[in-house]
Amino acid sequence: MTIAQRIHTLPIEWMFIGGFLIHFGIMYPGFMCYDAVNQILEAREGRFSDWHPPLMAIIWRFTDSLMPGPVGMLFLQLGLVWIGVYLTFHAFFKPYGIKVAAPLLCVLLFLPPLFGISGGILKDILMWGALFTAFGMAGHIKNHNKQTPRLALLLFALTVFVLWLAILIRHNAFFATIPILSFAIFRLYPKHSVFGLVRAAIPGAALALVLFLATGAINNRLADRHTYPWVANASFDMAGVIKRLDDKGRQQAIFDQLAGTLNSSGSVEPLLKAYTPMYWREIFRTKPPTLELPKNSMESQIHGFASLSDQQRQTLHKLWIHTILAEPVLWARHRLAVSKYVLGLVPDNSWSPVMMAKDFPSDLEHVYGTHPQATRLQEQLEAGMTKYVEYWFFQPWPYFLLTIYLFFAAVFRQVTANIEVICLTSSAILHELGLMLAAPSPDFRYSHYMVFCSLLSFLLLARPWMAKPA
Repeated sequence: MTIAQRIHTLPIEWMFIGGFLIHFGIMYPGFMCYDAVNQILEAREGRFSDWHPPLMAIIWRFTDSLMPGPVGMLFLQLGLVWIGVYLTFHAFFKPYGIKVAAPLLCVLLFLPPLFGISGGILKDILMWGALFTAFGMAGHIKNHNKQTPRLALLLFALTVFVLWLAILIRHNAFFATIPILSFAIFRLYPKHSVFGLVRAAIPGAALALVLFLATGAINNRLADRHTYPWVANASFDMAGVIKRLDDKGRQQAIFDQLAGTLNSSGSVEPLLKAYTPMYWREIFRTKPPTLELPKNSMESQIHGFASLSDQQRQTLHKLWIHTILAEPVLWARHRLAVSKYVLGLVPDNSWSPVMMAKDFPSDLEHVYGTHPQATRLQEQLEAGMTKYVEYWFFQPWPYFLLTIYLFFAAVFRQVTANIEVICLTSSAILHELGLMLAAPSPDFRYSHYMVFCSLLSFLLLARPWMAKPA
């Protein structure tokens, strides 16, 4: 029996279940970095900060009581991803009779740029799973003639709920949710044209904004410790503007205002030397320090900028907005420089495209507990992938270019079946543009969702060729 015949006779459900079990087994019990350790410590303490999403720590508190450590969260993260794969196949490939897409979708998740960090317990991976599942759900809204209006509304409500979960887990998922919400509305009230999707974008954006605002209110209620992480972005943006000013007097004047809100003082010169668009925290690492992080702000319990008074934070917020409005070109140059790092256009500076056993923060082991040793297979996979992290296929920029190309290819073909490609590529592009506006560092995990969307969109656009008989 040929491979094609075996694929034809193998039940689709078992293919996806098998893929999930293999994926989960390889990554078991899950990998912990600094962010993950801080979140599980909050989960175990039962007091949550807003430096990371409180909901994730709350969920982890529950899974940790059932299965101590990362394994429960790993199961949830990968479970959502594989549910998304299954739903996507049935919504967008099975109606075209493309059964070969099932193994291709499974293989997609094992490609190194996606697989490398998929075992890390990260809000980015949980967000990926939620967005992917919502996309698959949206594809089932009015997917066949026998679907009742009640069932269509139920699927729409579930799609909205899962997208809200994505925003609750990662606030910048707001940008990625707009096209998927628009797509869900389009499926609910189809207009059978690309312009119908454009019309659906207005209520989609409005609903996404409502979810985003509700998320802010809920996270504020869930958090016991308020850390004000936006202060880091404000300081980073202002440092970028200061660095690019030609007037030394203005540099010192803006620095004095910034330093005053952070209980700091001194000359602007150390800041000018320390600033890099690669990472926000470098401006706080000058020796002697000029801008000072509050004590314990990045330790086992994150307190962030909680020590600043309300007046200081209000002053800083006004100063941040005023600086951007006064120097929009310099701010744009700063964000463009940050974007080059985010996209991997600066050599050797894309962070953590492979996140496995070596990333565990050993200095926090005394408060976390002993971390499981990596298996021989995990060590081999990590070593094998790490050799290639500087190659182009581990950098975000080729996938960003591919995503833009696929978007326009789908738009100009004006085939109704390609509306899902427009949705997915739009989601990826908006998500990446959001990073260009606010990313604090060049972590690969920030662009991981966009990398995935580009590859899945390629498969979706290739359906006519896959459907052709051999």
